Amino acid sequence: MNILDLTIDKLYNNTKSDFFHKSNYYLILCTPEELKELKDPLEIDETTFGECLEFDDSMKLDVFDKYDFISLNTYKLENKNLYLEEINMYLADRFILVVVNNDNFLYKYINDVIENKHTLSKTPIVSLYKINYLIFKKIMLNGFENLELVEDIILEMEDNIMNGVYDNNISDINHVRSLTRTIVKNTRPLLYIGDRILKENIRYMKASDIKKHNIENLQGIDFGIDKLYSFAISTRELADKLLDIYSSQVTEETNSLITKLTILTGIASPLTIITGIYGMNFKYMPELNYHYAYPITIFFMILIIVISLLIFKIKKIL
Repeated sequence: MNILDLTIDKLYNNTKSDFFHKSNYYLILCTPEELKELKDPLEIDETTFGECLEFDDSMKLDVFDKYDFISLNTYKLENKNLYLEEINMYLADRFILVVVNNDNFLYKYINDVIENKHTLSKTPIVSLYKINYLIFKKIMLNGFENLELVEDIILEMEDNIMNGVYDNNISDINHVRSLTRTIVKNTRPLLYIGDRILKENIRYMKASDIKKHNIENLQGIDFGIDKLYSFAISTRELADKLLDIYSSQVTEETNSLITKLTILTGIASPLTIITGIYGMNFKYMPELNYHYAYPITIFFMILIIVISLLIFKIKKIL
């Protein structure tokens, strides 16, 4: 747990001391397990407290009298597998509390902000609202970074399919399509949250004295969310096109095989006729008594094969 008192610029690593003063401003970072220590000092309600302790798929923005509660699902791509991670935030007039597992990208980012303070303002209230903007910005950047990784996987698969189709292609395609659908599903609620932010339904847009510091940044966040969702949709469409590419390659290979079989049939037809003729049981076939009849017949059969191949080559069928 890390607690930064923005008013007196003091860092706490636990709640044993009486750290919380209602007149000060705070940035607080903790894990779900550590939230129990903050429940009473920050007057956190039972409903959101329970939601922070267990992972769920719901994403929401709830407005309370004392704070606004935001729950988001972010995602992380590792070894071509997608892992969902929950982020819960309490945005109050005098504190921002971020509840997230310590292996989450946002935990590391906020911990860096707290320890280095290089992005903070000398005015505590401005710092608080700036942190709000930085958190949303980091969440968006994480989304873009992971979408780019998924896009790279799709493009790599596309190149591999163009070089040849294999039995595992379908399972790989279905896997990456599932990834993109999960990403779209967990990106869509950000549109709703971004719209509510700009419609002044959260406290950081209601305070007229700070609105001028925050409105341009939050408008940028809303625009970025739209871009992120559009990127997610285009990535999903790109994944869906892999099926078309696969089907096209399968059809092309099938057509190529049929063409080769047709060529083989065309070459074999005259040979079949010759062997059919000499397989007849006629009593009088004059060339049967000729000493060189057999090698001459074989020669003509080979000549037919060579001429047929040359014709197919000239016609660019082979």
